[in-house]
Amino acid sequence: MGRVAKKKTTQKAPPLDKLLKPAAGVALAMLGYYFMKGMSAEIPRIDVNDSLALREVFFGEGASGKDFAVLCHPEAKDGSVGLPVSSVFQDSHDDGSAPVEYAIIDCDHVLPDSGKTIYEKFKLNKKKRPTIFVSGKVGPPKQVPEKHLKTGAMLTKLLKQMLEPHAAKIEKTKELKEKCLNKDVCGLLLKGGKP
Repeated sequence: MGRVAKKKTTQKAPPLDKLLKPAAGVALAMLGYYFMKGMSAEIPRIDVNDSLALREVFFGEGASGKDFAVLCHPEAKDGSVGLPVSSVFQDSHDDGSAPVEYAIIDCDHVLPDSGKTIYEKFKLNKKKRPTIFVSGKVGPPKQVPEKHLKTGAMLTKLLKQMLEPHAAKIEKTKELKEKCLNKDVCGLLLKGGKP
């Protein structure tokens, strides 16, 4: 009895014209998604005349309890277009992974209570561009160091480091107060050391 050889059949690839329409549909859907995402991603400007909004942004007062990353950016005068928003700040905002609300404010505005500009009141260095500070429930405004303002990814990384809970090595009482005891929530893990 001899073996009967099976007939080998090769499958043909589907014709390109049948794959082209679904691929074009997927590409258009992705393009539409990114377009709509970019349209809705406008960074809000804080009204400098609204004292409640300013207190929420600067000190975290109010119901929201949010942290803010704020860009000092002058308002456009007399209906002109004004300066573009910093690409570093915009890239960090577009990334969206930092646990912070992004906002823009005119730091040259004179506050009525103190008679000082926002730059003067919170000791922000106007010469470091872009001038970005972190505030809100994390505490009063702290300016972002210039070395973290080179790219949007560097700014996002710093914001995550500042605002997300993380472990810290503590060796002195001062560090314990700063990094743990002065926070709303803190956990300690003690490890024995050399005597």
